[in-house]
Amino acid sequence: MEEAVDARTGDSPNGLVAVVVRFAQSSIGAKMVMALTGFALWAFMVVHLAANLQMFAGPEGVNSYGASLREMPALLWGARLGLIGVFVVHIASAIRCAQLNRAARPTAYAFAPRTPVRAPAVTMLLTGLVVLSFLAYHIAHFTWRLTGPQPDLTVAFHERLVHDVYSMVLAGFQVPWIAAFYVVGQLLLASHLSHGLYSMFQHLGLHGEKTWTPFVKTAANTIAWGMCAAFCSIPLAVLFGLIKAP
Repeated sequence: MEEAVDARTGDSPNGLVAVVVRFAQSSIGAKMVMALTGFALWAFMVVHLAANLQMFAGPEGVNSYGASLREMPALLWGARLGLIGVFVVHIASAIRCAQLNRAARPTAYAFAPRTPVRAPAVTMLLTGLVVLSFLAYHIAHFTWRLTGPQPDLTVAFHERLVHDVYSMVLAGFQVPWIAAFYVVGQLLLASHLSHGLYSMFQHLGLHGEKTWTPFVKTAANTIAWGMCAAFCSIPLAVLFGLIKAP
């Protein structure tokens, strides 16, 4: 009788949720959740980078992009809330993985292995928290407009006036410490991302072949540091006058 009750409980919605939660809290589950949410965050970064690079095309492109987002508030806020949720789950999974790793080996190695990926690996949680602080400032600067130079300028878009995003970016990155802060933030993000992309394949079980693993490591580094260079090119181009007011 008890087995029948347990079976019915497992088939119920609450039972299914409990199973999913227990799996997400396990060692394998936490790593898989962290990998999948990390991939979602990386995909967002790719789209965000493509939008940011429009700064090199002049004010019309980036201002049109910003104004178009404002015209779709449901999509914009849905994406923002979804991104926040993914961030929370990613961080929670990372903390859970760290807890399980410490519980599995309460006594540290007498001699830590020295490998090329050792430094990014052991600092993933720290760089992740620093990157989170950087992103909080980034949102306060360009989304909420609470910090940094905020020129009160507008441009015409579809027969109405909208905020001049291009001028705001110029004003911000013309301040040397703000440009430097963004570059440092991107360097830390690249360090986090290079190991994160490689670990994602491991956590999802996509590894094992001798030729595949070196390829994944190389690809992860190339993607992470290539995106870092692209992101850094914007504040540096503004700071050194390569991107300027028309």
